[in-house]
Amino acid sequence: MKSANIISLLSSDGYIIINKKLAKKLGIESAILIGELCAEYMYYSNTSKLDEDGGFYSTRENIEANTTLNSYTQRKVLNELQEANIIQIKRKGIPAK
Repeated sequence: MKSANIISLLSSDGYIIINKKLAKKLGIESAILIGELCAEYMYYSNTSKLDEDGGFYSTRENIEANTTLNSYTQRKVLNELQEANIIQIKRKGIPAK
């Protein structure tokens, strides 16, 4: 493997940041998903693309690509986080997403 490929593989955008305290309290999958949602929020905030309610748009496909969490795991974790009032989910658009 060429050194440029290794550097690209190890660059900071290739990592998932998780909070160890969250992982211990809520589980690793929840901590991974929260970390990804925080990263997406920061992107939308920094690019002034948050909606009028301060929310942002994401898809299961995008989250899976960034975290490897499959749609079943995402649904389970998102429901748990929503029931615990940690996140709020709104479906918008046609078809609703």
